[in-house]
Amino acid sequence: MKNKIYLLLLLSTLGIVSCKKALTEVPLDFYSPENAYTNKAQFQSALAHIYLNIRTNFYATTDAFSNYDMLGIDVDLADNRSGVTYVSYFNWNTLNADNGFANKWWGNLYGMISRANTIIDRANQPAAVWTSEAEKNAIVGEAKFLRAFCYRFLANMWGAVPLVANETKVPKFDYKRSSQDSIYQFCKSDLQFATQWMPRINTQQGGRAPREAAFHLLSEINIAMKDYQGAISAADSVITGPNNRLMTNRFGAFINFTSRNPTYQGAAKPYGDVYFDLFQDGNFNWSQGNKEAIWNIEQDPNIIGGNNTDVNASGGFFTMERWWGPNPNNVKDKNGVSNFLIDTLIGRPVGALIASKYADSLIWRYKDDWNKDIRNSAFNIQRTWYYTNPSSAFYGQAITAANIATPTTFKVECSPQFKKAVSAVHYRKFQDALSKQWHDNGRTYKDWYIMRLAETYLLRAEANFLKGNLTSAADDINVIRRRANATPVDAGDVTLDLILDERARELYQEEFRLNTLMRMGKLAEYLNKYNGFIKSNGYTLDNHVNKMPIPNSVKQANTGADMGQNPGYN
Repeated sequence: MKNKIYLLLLLSTLGIVSCKKALTEVPLDFYSPENAYTNKAQFQSALAHIYLNIRTNFYATTDAFSNYDMLGIDVDLADNRSGVTYVSYFNWNTLNADNGFANKWWGNLYGMISRANTIIDRANQPAAVWTSEAEKNAIVGEAKFLRAFCYRFLANMWGAVPLVANETKVPKFDYKRSSQDSIYQFCKSDLQFATQWMPRINTQQGGRAPREAAFHLLSEINIAMKDYQGAISAADSVITGPNNRLMTNRFGAFINFTSRNPTYQGAAKPYGDVYFDLFQDGNFNWSQGNKEAIWNIEQDPNIIGGNNTDVNASGGFFTMERWWGPNPNNVKDKNGVSNFLIDTLIGRPVGALIASKYADSLIWRYKDDWNKDIRNSAFNIQRTWYYTNPSSAFYGQAITAANIATPTTFKVECSPQFKKAVSAVHYRKFQDALSKQWHDNGRTYKDWYIMRLAETYLLRAEANFLKGNLTSAADDINVIRRRANATPVDAGDVTLDLILDERARELYQEEFRLNTLMRMGKLAEYLNKYNGFIKSNGYTLDNHVNKMPIPNSVKQANTGADMGQNPGYN
């Protein structure tokens, strides 16, 4: 199944071949819109290009922490560090219309929308040959889902934005912004079509979004539109549907996994729980028995196009394991002896993104569940690190500020590591010079969730809360908490802050946290409460940062109309 996906990805990236013949209306020897959208296989190739864009843009653009700027870095979940110093990625206090993040994501999202528009429009052209109306609608439905997926970010993060609903065939310089509500309504219309025609997950190829993903996204869009019953109904279609269920027992390829972590001394012991299993290589896909999975990116280092050394000599660009975590491997004991890299269950992180205090400790103290919630167990978050070099006088002992060579680096080098981003067993593509351990150079070669059922429950909880049905909201949250062996909540406990805390506990490094906080209008509040750079520098943000600035480069290129600007930005 993955081979088919990667073949489509390769086909989708073929360039246009040059031609020395005189120009004609109908190209003869290279692909153009006139001859590249004529059958199902060509449309699937065009869809595959958008999926490649999603994997690249959201997860694997470069060997840098900036791959994960949608996931909570420099927001409330992870602090960006340079050594012992907080570094602001977004520069929230001076954020302006020349901001690199705003420019990057505006272009990325509209680029994917443009590709989706071409698919949708060309599917209805006479040149496109279909075996049935249903075959065409399945392709169009998938493209409309992907278009809504992109417009959802634009509406949540910018508010009013240009609504481009058709293929752009000639240059246009007079775009005007449509209201946020009209963008949401456009998304809803696209998703209503998609939920009728997209293949269900039991018939969809891995890596491609199924119908259940469209219902999941429709639930979020309905919340944004204050159609809370519509959001509940859309979530019901996934939660009570025939294909998805929460995984509550151990499953998959690592059910009998053993490890010598954390001291790497003595015999290996049984390791893991059901939450650990959710994030192991070979367990991500519905077809692999994970009925909680809805939509993932696909990774495979053994297939060309699978994001390995074919894209970068140092390994693939999905580098969450490298950039998001502490760096205990860099530690020297107080005698100057270097620590060993022990690859299994550590990886090769560099200490750039460190769990914030909010994610590290505050959310786990709720209901006195520190030692009960399996998401906070040593299988899933490692908080104590050990000397693993037999040459060290401290071999097998915990690393502390008292026995480390540079005590000021202890917090960064030995902060908590969320194990979900680390492969339990690596592909052994690189060798460490000191320990001779084989590792993956910090590359993450397992698949990764874009959507899973736990989030659908939390969307339904949010809709129930906003509708005023606190008992149902608590019931939805408790489905997640019971799986985690956490103390159930009462109806009176439920607030939007509790839902955000539960999302952080359950979906750390998975949900697009920035998008969630901006959709809820709570970004400034959470930055002020939990962002390490802001708190350490003692300033307060106002609510204008709940929306991003329209990039100056976009405004300046739009010479035929004034696009305006969001309040608070020049």
